Amino acid sequence: MKKTLHLLVALLAGFAVQAQSFSDDFESYTAGTKLAAASSTWATWKSANGGADDVSVINTKAKSGTNSVYFSSSVETGGPTDIVLPFGAQHSTGVFELSYEIFVETGKLAYFNLQETATPGEAWTLDVDFTTDGKLNFRSGLIGSLFSTTYSQNEWFNFKLVVDLNTNTYEAFINNNSVGTFQNGLRKFASLNFYPTNGTGFFIDDVSYNHTPYIATSTNASVTFIDKVTGFLGGAKVIPAIELRNLGSTIITSAKVEISYNGKTTSKELTGLSIAANQLYTFSWDTEIELVGGELPFTATLLTVNGAADDNTSDNAKTLLLNPITPAKGRVVIGEEATGTWCGWCPRGAVALENMEEKYHGFFQGIAVHNGDPMVVGIYDQGIGTKISGYPSGLTDRGATIDPGAFENDFITRILTLPAGIMVAGATYDENTRELKVSLKTTFNENVQGNYKIACVLAEDNVTGTGQGWSQANYYSGGGSGIMGGYETKSNPVPANQMVYDHVARAIAPKYTGLNAAFGTSASAGASFTHNFTFKIDWNWKVQDMHIVGMLIQPDGKINNGSTATYAEAIEHGYESGQAVAGVVDLTKPTVSVYPNPAMDVITVRFADAGSHKIEILNALGSIVWQGDVDATTPISVKNLANGLYTLRGEKVIAKFIKQ
Repeated sequence: MKKTLHLLVALLAGFAVQAQSFSDDFESYTAGTKLAAASSTWATWKSANGGADDVSVINTKAKSGTNSVYFSSSVETGGPTDIVLPFGAQHSTGVFELSYEIFVETGKLAYFNLQETATPGEAWTLDVDFTTDGKLNFRSGLIGSLFSTTYSQNEWFNFKLVVDLNTNTYEAFINNNSVGTFQNGLRKFASLNFYPTNGTGFFIDDVSYNHTPYIATSTNASVTFIDKVTGFLGGAKVIPAIELRNLGSTIITSAKVEISYNGKTTSKELTGLSIAANQLYTFSWDTEIELVGGELPFTATLLTVNGAADDNTSDNAKTLLLNPITPAKGRVVIGEEATGTWCGWCPRGAVALENMEEKYHGFFQGIAVHNGDPMVVGIYDQGIGTKISGYPSGLTDRGATIDPGAFENDFITRILTLPAGIMVAGATYDENTRELKVSLKTTFNENVQGNYKIACVLAEDNVTGTGQGWSQANYYSGGGSGIMGGYETKSNPVPANQMVYDHVARAIAPKYTGLNAAFGTSASAGASFTHNFTFKIDWNWKVQDMHIVGMLIQPDGKINNGSTATYAEAIEHGYESGQAVAGVVDLTKPTVSVYPNPAMDVITVRFADAGSHKIEILNALGSIVWQGDVDATTPISVKNLANGLYTLRGEKVIAKFIKQ
């Protein structure tokens, strides 16, 4: 049976206090009916109950009774099913519990999110992914990855999330067993959204929620967030940031806070405050804290409020279990992001690379591989295009395709793996000829056999431009798609004069897959090899802002290890002579681009050189849908092409564009 219960408890000190509960086992509906159309509680994202985004109740599989609902999608953008469960109010205090039974089919995905407001699409509080390899990932647009655990595919299990909103503590349960706790920079929610992304296939049954309200007292504060301590490596020195929340009716004018970590305890007096009821206050610690490898608790405790103990001490302490990892010697993880200025969701990738650079500088090297814009590198774009199905996408050491927001999860795993070899970059540069000579010296840690390859990448920061193609499409504009590193405050598109692009791939040599048999058919532990690359840098590029990136590529095409050096670091190390690779890579010519991108009716192709080019256009299945001879002034009609991603290919050019 289905039931909905709302119980008004009290109003105190300006806080609305309303207990709410709900449950639905889908047994009250007739199989085949649309859920939102038949329910007074469930709704669709577009409020078009009974339409394409409504979900059907089925009786082919269930955890209890005979009925459940099933979500699946093979559409690149996901959907069209998009179901919302409103919680009756926006919850920001008290304890909230969400529970449901879920069955994720083998090799499929599942996904849901919590919306901040009753109106879907205004802001995302929490995203939860059930991946094909049995990982359960919690993330937010504000700070990225929050927590990860595992689950079992092809069987029913209970998922439960208990949130103490007063202390900003999220606890996840599987089959009533706690699997971990985490904090979230966003702590308000008003609805649940089940949305089938591309590749999903999952059943839901026995959905319920319960909210226990908080009754405010006169003087009460809590520690709600500890920042600047998670996601770092062992040995990092950090300055913690602590967030307090006034949960009482009395203005907070002073407080005393204590932090404890690795056997050391320090305290800090805060004076001259004016924290009103239900307001947040964040402050930084006075001194650096050095993180150590291994699992240790970090605790922030509120000792006094306004010179005395507050009314409720149960919410005065917050503990994070820190586990800074120690990287394997010489290990550098490579993260390649497929992006484009035409791609409205691609700011997510830029923010992800920025976050990874901030946390893991020197151990993670991000590379933004552009498509269909002035920063495209044809052979790099073509190579990564064989690995992905959409934009943005990410590859960690050329493993499975991921969302760029998942770089950190892959990094934590990969950085612990001892590499087969370690690379060191050196360089010399001639200002007059603009020739950058690079040496990559590889020293093997172990015996290897097979076709190990090597590649060298140049990636530039602080890249700007003017004119067509330099403005960044931005679907996060206005905040409707959640917080995304400041892009929610920018326009759509972001004008070229407001954009600075980092991690931009400028060259890859000798090719995407690397130099074949770079070390022969085998190499012994301790053996060293030096390879030389020469790049002629475009006059408009800033060599001082470049990173020199090495890739040691396994026979299976995955990156075994990377290396990264700033231009200054490579120059300081010096150039070493070795085996010359690929001759001089001339980067002074303009690249090929397609505009407008996305296109509706007509495209024009800008070529690296003048004259006519024989090209063909291929659809996502690899079928040729158009071919002909064109030059930079020849318009190509795409009006009759189906919407989707296309590849433009010629003897010397390759690019991608979207028809919409």
